[in-house]
Amino acid sequence: MSDLIHVLLGLVLGYVIASYIESFMHEYVSDARPKAVRFWQRAPWLFRPLINTHFSHHTIHHVRTFRGDHVTQFRDEEEKTKLTEELLQRGKHGVTIIKGAFATKLHGEGAFVFVSPLVIFFPLFYFTLKPIAFLAGCVTLLLPPFMSHFVHPYLHRPFEEGQRTAPRWLAWFLRTRYGRAIYRNHFLHHRYGGVSNFNLVLGADYVRRRTRPYTSKDLEVMARIGMPLPEDTATPPVEAVRG
Repeated sequence: MSDLIHVLLGLVLGYVIASYIESFMHEYVSDARPKAVRFWQRAPWLFRPLINTHFSHHTIHHVRTFRGDHVTQFRDEEEKTKLTEELLQRGKHGVTIIKGAFATKLHGEGAFVFVSPLVIFFPLFYFTLKPIAFLAGCVTLLLPPFMSHFVHPYLHRPFEEGQRTAPRWLAWFLRTRYGRAIYRNHFLHHRYGGVSNFNLVLGADYVRRRTRPYTSKDLEVMARIGMPLPEDTATPPVEAVRG
């Protein structure tokens, strides 16, 4: 095979694996069901990284922030100050959450939990693929932490604000068709309580049947808060939930 084919092979393999692991880890760790969290809490010495990841993502990012709407992290300074004080009382982990912009950026221990399932694929790629395919695969394997740290914060801002404030390369990415789809996917993830639409690296949610199509009401809310709308909003959206 030509080098181009090997590069494409590496990119595709890395992307598929990254998307699938991101979807799985987001559902079963970051937004784990209460039953799983209660099980972890029986042995906190063993499951502390999972407990902390769930707390920072689900409790802080989903429940304690963005309570007003998808693009307003705190309703007022008093709300922010109160949460900051509570997190400082948790010690090191609380400080980590604050430094990660209240769990809008991948930071600290959460980064470890997020990346660790991907690590096993680096040696696997190294020993089974040509060097050029290995390097290409590494690029796409690293997409989940990249998206969580750099792209995710802008998904909670109105689109036009992101275009004004993001670095030029990131603003370009956010206005691509793929970038706009991530906005909508993440909006639905939050709007319905973190039970579907887990991917920032799009793809695996569809294979795993974890997608919720937008409704006409969703479109109204998206328009009101400045999310990028689908190109053809005249087509009636599917109302049912898959999975």
